[in-house]
Amino acid sequence: MCLFVFLFGLIFFFPLQNLKGLIFQKIYESTGILIVAEEIHPLLLGWPGIQIKNVNVTLPAAGDDIELSSKSLSVRGRLGSSFIPSASLSFSELKGGGNLFLQFGQRGTVVSAAMESDAFNLSQIKLPGLHQRVEGILNSDISLKYNDAIFSETKGDVELKGTAIKTPAILVNNPMLGPPFQIPELDAGDLDVKLNFHDGAMTISNFKLGSPKTDLSGSITGDAKLGMIPNQTQINLTLRLVFSQKILANPEYKTFLDFLGAYRTATAGEFAMNWTASIAEILNLTKALPTPVR
Repeated sequence: MCLFVFLFGLIFFFPLQNLKGLIFQKIYESTGILIVAEEIHPLLLGWPGIQIKNVNVTLPAAGDDIELSSKSLSVRGRLGSSFIPSASLSFSELKGGGNLFLQFGQRGTVVSAAMESDAFNLSQIKLPGLHQRVEGILNSDISLKYNDAIFSETKGDVELKGTAIKTPAILVNNPMLGPPFQIPELDAGDLDVKLNFHDGAMTISNFKLGSPKTDLSGSITGDAKLGMIPNQTQINLTLRLVFSQKILANPEYKTFLDFLGAYRTATAGEFAMNWTASIAEILNLTKALPTPVR
């Protein structure tokens, strides 16, 4: 009992506040995550960790770092799936709106990752490489485990539900795609996505966006055979897009619609295309262009 009281007192009264700078420096050195906060306290219930109050966090991402601010952040060490040691970040009451949970762990070449979001405001982050923000609210539940050495062993599920989705205007200026054109800002409404990774394949249970009342609606169907590395993955996917009369009748978007012209179907305002190729071929636009779907 005396030992328990001693350890409890040591943890509870340990001057974490005085070591705040050192702790944040160690987190940055090991993960690349930059944390700036007012207060720091130990977490005594559940998995061990620390709770940080009034926090700003910068998460490293390709091209555009993700910056999040929240009333509270819990950082914990834990065991992920298959007893893989991992770290988790749990943001409560994000200043931009919503809650967000992230978990990442690695043992050897096996990586475990998870993300859950509740009423997360998408405008808090930018699209990688495009420096643009998608508007909308996202609820998500993602759990994946993959092997860096054998990507085809990936297992897990992805579920996304979004509301009030609005995509930004994007200027496409790639000589390989012809003259520059503007993709308009599009009200896309609701998003409903369910993906499953198992037995060396990715299957799409559902992938729908928008409705007949939105600027854009669409769906993706098909599947993919996972390769030893991501670029070797062979996909067979069909994308269908339907634009509203408001977009079709706007002369500002004629160049954009002409670009899609080869994929126009018999249904008014609908464009459909199919990719049957490897990821590597798709990334090389001259080798694997989509084919029309009639």
